[in-house]
Amino acid sequence: ILGVVIVESGWGSILPTVIIANMMHGGPAEKSGRLNIGDQIMSINGTSLVG
Repeated sequence: ILGVVIVESGWGSILPTVIIANMMHGGPAEKSGRLNIGDQIMSINGTSLVG
């Protein structure tokens, strides 16, 4: 568990994307300092999430 909430950018977007909508206070994602609310997730383990 990373402690993040992700959402799709929605139907109105030109290119659908996945973004971080929220993070669990004190969770691994927040503690790492590498992720922020609003960041776009481009891929997971080499699998593209763009388009």
